[in-house]
Amino acid sequence: MSLKGKHIFLLEDDVRNLAVISVFLRQNGVSFVHDTWGDTTLKKMLDYPFDFDLILLDLMISPKVSGYDVFDVIQKIEKFKDIPVVAVSAADPDIEIPKARAKGFRGFISKPLKLYDFEKNLIDVLNGKSVW
Repeated sequence: MSLKGKHIFLLEDDVRNLAVISVFLRQNGVSFVHDTWGDTTLKKMLDYPFDFDLILLDLMISPKVSGYDVFDVIQKIEKFKDIPVVAVSAADPDIEIPKARAKGFRGFISKPLKLYDFEKNLIDVLNGKSVW
């Protein structure tokens, strides 16, 4: 399986990480929507013309909203309930992985990204596996 033709929602607030991930996704033929979480994010997700294959959430979005908060919101929407969600974060994996697993995430990918591993992890999740 390749990533070509897949549709991903990316929640990322850091410009440098967004640049790295965006270039990677484009080079691999992925269509994606990006946001930083705000009043229009859910509308943007709901208005996207295709079903998302995967949702990537940064865990540290702002002092008021975490990736866990976003996860809770999108899991309440029927259209997004069965889409695998993966945390992509620079937070301490020893602390965040147990929390992400308990919450229902399908994986945790540490920043800074190792692009070869990143591609393999995304493909694994799209094939129904978890990545920890």
